[in-house]
Amino acid sequence: MNMDFHVHGLLSKRKDFNEEFFMNEIYFSKVNGLNAIVLCEHFNAKDFLVIYEFLEKKYSYDGDRYIVDGISVFPAMEVSIKNKGHVILCGDRENVINIYKSLSDFREKENFIELEELLDLAEVFDLLKIGAHPCRRGHKLCKHPHELLKRLDALDLNGKDIFKKGEAIARDEVINLSQELGLNIVTGSDSHTPIQLGGIYTNLNKECKTIKELKECIRNDDYSIKVNSSLNFKIFSSKILKRYLLKADTYDKNTKFKILIISYLLK
Repeated sequence: MNMDFHVHGLLSKRKDFNEEFFMNEIYFSKVNGLNAIVLCEHFNAKDFLVIYEFLEKKYSYDGDRYIVDGISVFPAMEVSIKNKGHVILCGDRENVINIYKSLSDFREKENFIELEELLDLAEVFDLLKIGAHPCRRGHKLCKHPHELLKRLDALDLNGKDIFKKGEAIARDEVINLSQELGLNIVTGSDSHTPIQLGGIYTNLNKECKTIKELKECIRNDDYSIKVNSSLNFKIFSSKILKRYLLKADTYDKNTKFKILIISYLLK
């Protein structure tokens, strides 16, 4: 089961949810050999709930994931915390929506939640807790107290960090931190466009339908990490596309896309 643990459903957290854009992500996931994604939109994205309204209306739900054209889509969110850093929280749809509502007073930068309080909340809702890009410049989740970081379930080896730093440096940073904390590492593309998907993923040795099964697989190190040789090209192309769409200032929920053919060039 090939899984990307860090996928965004929006071009930007300030932009509309576009159904066609999202379905392009599902298509690119399939073409690039993925079986599952963790849909961890930013917790303060303007259309966070719109995404789940769309999934709820159109797709079946089995275990703790939606089945979207054969791709398992696990509900999640990426939460910004006080003093910098992001944490991905993944769970069943009800718990994800409930914790989203619980964070209503923490959506602005000056009011971001403390890491300890977020971990307490996540444990109440029995969520999978992943430290997102923990060594990224300007975020530095790794600077938080290690006794708190040890309460996470895993760390994120992030495609964008590999692109910026090189694979050897990015791996070594996360591996060193994981050894200090006693945590395992999973992977995330950190994709905001379909093009980026498939560049890096985690190959789970069994199919997981629930958060409990995902936690067990991670805890037991029952998986391997895969980095596609086209990762850097995928991320570079994705950055250009995102920049163009944002600068064009015409992107909204009705924008059409004609980029499907590119998927065959980016395997």
